[in-house]
Amino acid sequence: MNSWLDEITRQLRGVAAAFWRETRVQDLMPLLRPVPPFNQPGFLAPAVTVGGLLTFLLLSGVAVTALGALLLALLSMYLLIVQVFGVTIELAPFGVR
Repeated sequence: MNSWLDEITRQLRGVAAAFWRETRVQDLMPLLRPVPPFNQPGFLAPAVTVGGLLTFLLLSGVAVTALGALLLALLSMYLLIVQVFGVTIELAPFGVR
């Protein structure tokens, strides 16, 4: 009897194996080539690739910055609620009074 976690692990290993098999056969360069219609004309393909990678890095930075702002806002709200308004937040396990 396989659990869902075993099935996910098996699928992820299959994806990783297919990825490594593909990179061994064709090297890593095909992964960095743009797909049609962005690969036309051919002499612009490296510029499109570099632009895509830079955009990916920029958007990742924006996402990390937004996550930091969210966490900072949550911390500020928590401190405001606890320190200014005096509301205590207590967690107890179920079944305990």
